[in-house]
Amino acid sequence: MARPSLYSVVQTDLTGIHLATEVFIKPRTQSWRITVCAIVGAYLALGVATNSLRSYHWFMLLAVPFSVLSGERGRQFFVDWSPLFAFWLVYDRLRLIQPFLYSRVAVSQPFELECWAFGWMASGAVPAHAAHAWLASSTSAQAVIVRWLAQATYFSHLFFVPSLICVLWLTGRRSEHSRELFKQFVRAFTILNFGAIAIYLLLPVAPPWWVTLSGMEQPTIENVAQVNMTAAMSGALIQGMIRNASQWFAAVPSLHGAYPVMLVLLLRREVSPLVLTGVVLYGAAMWCATVVLNQHYIVDLMAGAAVATSAWWIERRFKKA
Repeated sequence: MARPSLYSVVQTDLTGIHLATEVFIKPRTQSWRITVCAIVGAYLALGVATNSLRSYHWFMLLAVPFSVLSGERGRQFFVDWSPLFAFWLVYDRLRLIQPFLYSRVAVSQPFELECWAFGWMASGAVPAHAAHAWLASSTSAQAVIVRWLAQATYFSHLFFVPSLICVLWLTGRRSEHSRELFKQFVRAFTILNFGAIAIYLLLPVAPPWWVTLSGMEQPTIENVAQVNMTAAMSGALIQGMIRNASQWFAAVPSLHGAYPVMLVLLLRREVSPLVLTGVVLYGAAMWCATVVLNQHYIVDLMAGAAVATSAWWIERRFKKA
């Protein structure tokens, strides 16, 4: 058997080096990877520059190695989820805009509307204030259970819908129906989310806990800095959440009220009546929790339901187009 020439050996080695370069270097220079890294870097830099960075923001750095090491599936993940990621980033940066909205925050109007519409539920008082007064003054086992159940329900808002969408994305790799349902969820919640942000900026509204603390006083930089969360709401978990919230005066529309309604509308023909009943009960529990914890007026929740229904209707028109 003839031995390979020196030229053929060198050529084979160079071809192998070229292929290795193609495999390990070229994918890492794709534009989507650069975009992900640039967004993460710019976002964290903005947080540092404005002194608005929170400890949990550093978890965004995990997106850098994930994007660098992942292949086509990673690119698809970032593309598919980009509308929701965009909302979360924009919503978090509302903390920089909040001080410019103080002079326009509606304080007395939603309070008066709530008293007129639902004062009958609490002997003329606002239901959220009556529930807070009971939780703050009672040391009974019943009050303790209600407080923790309400906080757990309220906190689940951060994870329930994203987890459901994640399940649809994963199953969508094998099922075309799940893939289409995932796209429908992303479109509907994107319309809802950015519609809510537009309303927040046009019509900032004070939540009931602000009235508990400050009465009808207009928010200012000074009195916002002196807010005592422990007097505004009951429960360490909810106090920590609101203390770190990006926007305190985004009560209308309530996304805690809107998300369950959107889930019911999207799932009404996709799941069994038993599962749909569970979703409805979850929504009812979420509405009760937001009121009991002094986070929203009932009219805020109704506004959230109206915006959710509108977003769902717009998504249906888009789907049929």
